[in-house]
Amino acid sequence: MTLTQQPKESFAAAAALLRSCDVWEMTLPWLPVYWDIEILARYKRAGYTFVSATLQDWPPTLDGMRGAIDRFRALAACDAPWLAFASTLADIDRGRQEGKLVLGLNSQETLPVAEDLANLESLHALGIRHMLLAYNVRNRVADGCAEASNAGLSNFGRRLIREMNRAGIIVDCSHTGQRSSLEAMSLSERPVIFSHSNPAALYAHVRNLSDEQIRACAATGGVIGIVGVGAYLGDPNAQTDTLFHHIDYVASLVGAAHVGLGTDFVNIFPAHEHQARWDEIADIQKSWPDPIDAWPNPSGLQLAAEATRCFSPEQLLPLVDLMLLHQYPTEAIKGILGANFRRIYAQIM
Repeated sequence: MTLTQQPKESFAAAAALLRSCDVWEMTLPWLPVYWDIEILARYKRAGYTFVSATLQDWPPTLDGMRGAIDRFRALAACDAPWLAFASTLADIDRGRQEGKLVLGLNSQETLPVAEDLANLESLHALGIRHMLLAYNVRNRVADGCAEASNAGLSNFGRRLIREMNRAGIIVDCSHTGQRSSLEAMSLSERPVIFSHSNPAALYAHVRNLSDEQIRACAATGGVIGIVGVGAYLGDPNAQTDTLFHHIDYVASLVGAAHVGLGTDFVNIFPAHEHQARWDEIADIQKSWPDPIDAWPNPSGLQLAAEATRCFSPEQLLPLVDLMLLHQYPTEAIKGILGANFRRIYAQIM
């Protein structure tokens, strides 16, 4: 019998632990072309207390982000009794105490900053609390992880990181090139995170991290959010056991205090809709280059659901059970589920 086939009663200890925890999901890309509020209800039912949603147009602009956030807030307002938006850590804690699913915001690009660092204040005012430096490809700040050149930060990028530190926006190095990320972590005076990345030692993918990057992140006091996309796990079925192995690798390398959850996409639409749905977001194709045949489907969109599955909110309970079975201490589990990322917010917000 596999883990996912075990009867629910075998998860009693895990369920009890979950009820006592902050549970943070650090990356939920919000794609309004095919998602509705039910996805957030799934996170709440599974036991999550905080979700950081990516809200932006593509390619991202400041005005486009304003519009996307306004539309998201209007949609969420329809279910206001069980949802809350947070701009501060006190907001997050209050929402959890009230039994609500708390929503935060992030950006998976620095393009909305354009060439004006003052725009960071506008992004902060919109609720953005962590921001990727680059999304796979080169921008004015840094190289993305799929750039063969692996160049470092630009002069503007160095100024941007200092200003992010000052403005209270967490430097997020997921999707960013190795050299750029290492330079960012050396430069930042605040903890740096990888909101959704996995160890390359377990699966060699252009999106995954070297041990050097993982150690450098921990040295800043930062946290690596383990991503649940099958293409990054090296498991097209995104099994709970596989995600646990990625958690366990990072925890063994740098300590459980530097591990969190940033599972990213979830499976939400039926097979017969796959092509139509991906056609609607084909404009992001240029940000998914294929320098090393990294993506599993010909179009380069590695998230195509016919090619790979993703970790779903409903797998959270079996994941906690696995950590208990492997004798993870209660405090370590609580850290991985949310307290570690909460610590970062407490230092920066």
